[in-house]
This record gives sequence, structure tokens and C-alpha cells, in this order.
Amino acid sequence: MQQMMLQNTKFKIQYPSGNSQILGISMLLIISMTWLIRQIQNDYTPQSILYLGGAQILIYTIVLIIFIYRKSMKTTLLMISRDSLFINDRIVEANEIKMLMVTGYFRPLLGIRPTDKKYVPTNLCFRFLEEEDQGMKELKNWAEQNQIPFLQKGFTRWI
Repeated sequence: MQQMMLQNTKFKIQYPSGNSQILGISMLLIISMTWLIRQIQNDYTPQSILYLGGAQILIYTIVLIIFIYRKSMKTTLLMISRDSLFINDRIVEANEIKMLMVTGYFRPLLGIRPTDKKYVPTNLCFRFLEEEDQGMKELKNWAEQNQIPFLQKGFTRWI
């Protein structure tokens, strides 16, 4: 079998938009705030319940800010070299990768799952901005050369 040697190739990538997550967290935040306002108006609500409701709203707000921050992040580069990937200012060696996963068809989302992680870290989850077909082909060839599974399956990413 003839293996094509990859040169250093670069592709523009970005984090996934997260619009559905932003919408979901916003709805949870509105519902929680409405519930907390009603509980404050109720004279019989224990203080501990009010504190827990406030903590819940704080957590939702922090998660929402994280999603909005990630959505606003600029594009970055994915550089494919012979035995490593340079992604988001981080070098990932082929021996550190358990598998590459792709989910979706029209705007596929790629995830790189390290060997020591159960989930795909958010900084290793991306979409191609330009030359999507070429990027997918190069990444698949790179995975085959380094004997890394390249799977079409859904994956979970951590915030």
C-alpha cells in the first residue's frame, strides 16, 4: 500500500457556534429567575431554598458567559504535520490521540479524543471554515498513516 507523505498543511478552523446551548441555558436561566422571584414573594420559603436558587442562577450565568465567550472566539489554524497536529496553539502528537470523530453531515463537527480523556475537550473540537472537503481528506489520510481510528459518530464534549 502506497502511503502519501503529508507536508505541513494549514486549514482555517473555528469552535462550534453553540447556538443551541446558548438558547437552552438562556431558557433555563429565565425559568430559574422566574421561580426565584416567586419564591422571594412567598413569605413561607426557607432561606436555604432561596440561597440554592441564587446559586443555581449564578452557575447558569457563568456557563452562559463561557458559551458566549467561545462563540465570539476568532478563527484559528489547524496545521497537519507528519506525526502531530497543531491546533489552537497546542501540539497534539499522534500517540496522544485515541480517535478522531466526526458528527454531522452538512457542517460536520470534528473532535479529537485524547487517550487519557473520556470526552472530547472543547479546545480539540472544531469545524473547517474553508476547504472543508480537502481538510477532511487530509485529516483522514493523516489518521490512517498514524493508525488512529477516524469514526463517523456522535461525541460528547465538555463545556
